Amino acid sequence: MRAYYSHAGITIYHGDCREVLLGLDPVDLVLTDPPYELVAAGGGLGKKRRYEQSLAGLTDGFDIGLLKPFSNWICFCAKAQLVDLISLASDCGRWMLLTWNKPDPTPLMNGNYLPDTEYIVHRFEKLYGGYKDRSRFTVMVGGEKVFHPTGKPLLLITKLMRAGSEEGQVVLDPFMGSGTTLRAAKDLGRRAIGIEIEEKYCEIAAKRLSQESMFQATSTGPSVTPPAYVAPTPRTPKPKMGDFINSQLASGKSVDEAVAEWRKL
Repeated sequence: MRAYYSHAGITIYHGDCREVLLGLDPVDLVLTDPPYELVAAGGGLGKKRRYEQSLAGLTDGFDIGLLKPFSNWICFCAKAQLVDLISLASDCGRWMLLTWNKPDPTPLMNGNYLPDTEYIVHRFEKLYGGYKDRSRFTVMVGGEKVFHPTGKPLLLITKLMRAGSEEGQVVLDPFMGSGTTLRAAKDLGRRAIGIEIEEKYCEIAAKRLSQESMFQATSTGPSVTPPAYVAPTPRTPKPKMGDFINSQLASGKSVDEAVAEWRKL
């Protein structure tokens, strides 16, 4: 099958993953956020709120059998899919349930729990990454620009990819969406394959991957000239108040001035 985009070890296929997967070579990790029915019922605000309009054609869910051939996979899911995914993972070997916890969830009401947790099942034979990459929960505000109705933060996908693979390995996302998995793979020095059935998202993913002007990427899709990628700026830790106040006093400032300066940090 002809690639929609291919450059420097990153490949996009526009098509149905059930067909494209048949022609692919083995991969080292499957990291994906497949389509599944999303329901957020909270009485009042959010009552029976479904996302069919934004996710036309995706609400029938996906066949978890697609994951059976793979020994290392990380899959997002809703609560309704947990039993089946955990059953599949436990039948194959080692697995772990991970969560993404959101401090700023949609404020649903009327006695229901807030939708502040998304579930992730990881089936694996070997873990990679460092100490922080292996935590079973991630607390993270979305914050960044989202290119897809169910898009996940790049930093979250990056953390999962470090835990599930190492540099130079091949990562597959059969439900690529706007290409966040591929963008993370590029940043981490992995090769990657993405499959997406909607061409508009293939185009968006190609833009995200072709940002450096030096790239001469090949694509059968439209010509794109995206803006340069700007990595998130690391936040400088706030110093301890006592140390900061003492340093300000040593520079000649009063206590009130020193406290005012600390509050600005």
